[in-house]
Amino acid sequence: MSGTDQAAPANAVRSEVPALAARGLAKSFGAFRALKDVDLTVDAGEVVALLGENGSGKSTLVKILSGYHEPEPGGSLQMNGLDVPLPVPLGEARTIGLSFVYQDLGLAPNLQVVENLFVGHRVGGGAGSFARIRWGSERERAREIFESYGVKLDPNAQVGRLRPTSQALLAIVRAAEELREYRSGHAHSGGVLVLDEPTVFLPEHEKVFLFDLVRRVVADGIGVLFVSHDMTAVREIAHRAVVLRDGAKVGDVAVSSASDADLIEMVSGHRLERSVIEAATTYGSEAAAQAGGEVVMSVKNAQGGRARGVSFELHAGEILGIAGLLGAGSEDLPYLLFGDVPGGSGQLKLPDWSGDLTTLTPSRAIKLGMALVPADRKQHGAVAELSVGLNMLSLSLQKFMRGGFLRLDRLIGTANERAEAYDVRPRNAALNMAALSGGNQQKVVLSRWLEQAPRVLLLHEPTQGVDVATRHQIYELMRERAAEGVAILWVTTDFDELATVAHRILLCAHGAIAGTLAPPYTRDRITSEVYSATARGASREVTTAS
Repeated sequence: MSGTDQAAPANAVRSEVPALAARGLAKSFGAFRALKDVDLTVDAGEVVALLGENGSGKSTLVKILSGYHEPEPGGSLQMNGLDVPLPVPLGEARTIGLSFVYQDLGLAPNLQVVENLFVGHRVGGGAGSFARIRWGSERERAREIFESYGVKLDPNAQVGRLRPTSQALLAIVRAAEELREYRSGHAHSGGVLVLDEPTVFLPEHEKVFLFDLVRRVVADGIGVLFVSHDMTAVREIAHRAVVLRDGAKVGDVAVSSASDADLIEMVSGHRLERSVIEAATTYGSEAAAQAGGEVVMSVKNAQGGRARGVSFELHAGEILGIAGLLGAGSEDLPYLLFGDVPGGSGQLKLPDWSGDLTTLTPSRAIKLGMALVPADRKQHGAVAELSVGLNMLSLSLQKFMRGGFLRLDRLIGTANERAEAYDVRPRNAALNMAALSGGNQQKVVLSRWLEQAPRVLLLHEPTQGVDVATRHQIYELMRERAAEGVAILWVTTDFDELATVAHRILLCAHGAIAGTLAPPYTRDRITSEVYSATARGASREVTTAS
């Protein structure tokens, strides 16, 4: 994506009194200074993007605003021109005009939409918490609220059965309603909605619904603090970008006047050439000619999960992208090929083994030279309670055993060397994994698998929730491994990413491979082809069914 080709939203009209004005916010954890005297303003009706690498201080700042962290003395906070004593009482942020939507959305999946929408009224205390619930009136009120925001949601639907985008829209509407109620009790407009990585789990083609809702919220006079690594989303809806690096504020710019290279330089402290950022238009065609190695994985009629009848070949030194919409079956493919989908079937051929997927297990896949980097880093990629060193070298512990005992000092020393090689920060492998930011945790997960020198690397959303600078580091790391002969299967719904890294792209629709896309690649072209393949598959299914 070019930072100059895509128009940003029109600049917001600056209000005389900001909806939020924070001055000199600072926070230390022992000797580590996580936030260094940061100033931040958000005007009513303005979207401010908060950017920064993982570990830059964004989460610390948001947690201070929510009351989770107590800032150091000397900082101040004003909401709509009124002084707010710090720390903000935990759980009371909405009483001062702040409402939050986090990555996990904070929804109860087993409850209905209407119950989730009004849950705050039932747990907020007071007589209303014990009043009889008139469900007919509640559902009608919910429909009116959704209509006012231009959102189509069934109040009776179970939240856990909604698609991710609908769940995100529900969480944002609920938070916006909290602010609307706050404003109705105060003689002023304003209020600030904090969106902390709301797009990270959403398919690219459905983010437009979230953007439309944010625009409606802003048009109502609410300010929005948009915490994100998603540069496309930032350009779509943000008026200004505030950039943090190493806990300090290093930039405050109008999005319309800053290129991607400008923003990345502020985020990372390093200048990336425009040609690197726009590699989507050149990398695929040039590298495809170089990725003609031997076939190291042959897949025939693989079935399992939502995948049904998938066949393809993967070559040494190739980055093969799989592009599909959420639910198309592509998201199950890496796990199926790793022997981690119960009931999976189909033929798999590797250099040293061939057989049916029913006989493959993850442990056997590892022995055969395969590695899997899962999308859910917290649940399946790392153990937060263990050290960075143990996470990084957990598959290689035998190398550090002496006389039946683990030589932890040697393990930590080796892990520190790997941390230097993969730019894991901070360079302290003795720290618990939970102490690292998301991007640095992902580097640890990648390094663990690369330590095994795999011949086949299966990646599922490998840069999900990762800042823009780390994302480019991962791209380069994977290109280096491909150049060394590693075969990489890259499955993602981020079509910008596929355009940037893939030698070859396969289209997945309705659980099957629906076609091959030749370079050069662009996000718009991939998106168009994926939708066309999905529509063709749906048409064939209707014809067959009739």
